[in-house]
Amino acid sequence: MRSYLRPLSFLYDQVVGVKNSLFDRGVFGIYKAPVPVISIGNLTVGGTGKTPITDYCLKSLVADGKKVAVISRSYRADADSPCLVDVDHPFAARYFGDEPVLLAQANPDVRVYVGPSKWRTARYSTEVHKYDVLIVDDGFQHRRLHRDLNIVILDATESLSNYEVLPEGRARESWAGIQRADVLILSKCNLAPEDALKALEARLPKDKEVLYFGYEIQQCQNVKTGQVLKRSEIQGKKLFLVSAIARPDVFEKMMGEIGEVSKQSLHYRDHHQYTAQDVKNITEAFELSGADMLVTTGKDAVKLRHLFNDSSILWSTSLEVVEAGKKGRLHEIITQVLR
Repeated sequence: MRSYLRPLSFLYDQVVGVKNSLFDRGVFGIYKAPVPVISIGNLTVGGTGKTPITDYCLKSLVADGKKVAVISRSYRADADSPCLVDVDHPFAARYFGDEPVLLAQANPDVRVYVGPSKWRTARYSTEVHKYDVLIVDDGFQHRRLHRDLNIVILDATESLSNYEVLPEGRARESWAGIQRADVLILSKCNLAPEDALKALEARLPKDKEVLYFGYEIQQCQNVKTGQVLKRSEIQGKKLFLVSAIARPDVFEKMMGEIGEVSKQSLHYRDHHQYTAQDVKNITEAFELSGADMLVTTGKDAVKLRHLFNDSSILWSTSLEVVEAGKKGRLHEIITQVLR
């Protein structure tokens, strides 16, 4: 733990606390959309596995025949006003953001909107189209937008010390903020040591419903050809990994359970915008490593696919979420909100 940063964390926490207090007292205005709003967020700065759970919820709602829109922020992207994500845009990931493009590609029946401000983007989305529900991606700290259900994801593999407020830890606000949540989801439960999971459970509020999810990688897909290799077909291969995600260690651990991960694998800063030079470096490092496969995450694949001269050497993984507790409970909770 970086205790020397504690004074800065104290100041950060005080500022966030004042902001939350002003919202609680009604000093700051809150926009209420004309349809139910469900927020899926977290306490820490990325890496909790939020996108797979958002995707899981979207597929469940579409299967129920609901018209759904996703509201996301154009984080480290070029979009400077509310707009609909166009997956056919030649530089879609750079313009709209990697996660929104990934969600839009994976859910063609869902419209994904991005913009600098989530509440303004929510207002824009309902002005141009009618929906049954809005899903706000990473919306827990965005208090300007009213939500009817607050889902907060806690990474079971995250060290408890990381829940200290920034910059000492990785938390955007203090642990007390969890009281605003309606439902808590513990993600990556199958990847966490039992003692770490129990320590996290012991810290949870007793009045909150807790759901458990595990994550699995069952296949890889070729970025160019679409060919799919099942887990059994990858086992034993030497894998060169490249990623720009908040928790590359989890990605490496999951792939290490399937094959041998190259020590030369490359990791970039979360949401890194790859360049042609990056791809040249990646290709050269992959060839020198002697690995059998060059593997990236789904979030990275939407940025890398157009930069490779021959993208057939690149394979993409996707996380599959598995309910570890009561099956269908998350769907049941969401359905109750929409009644």
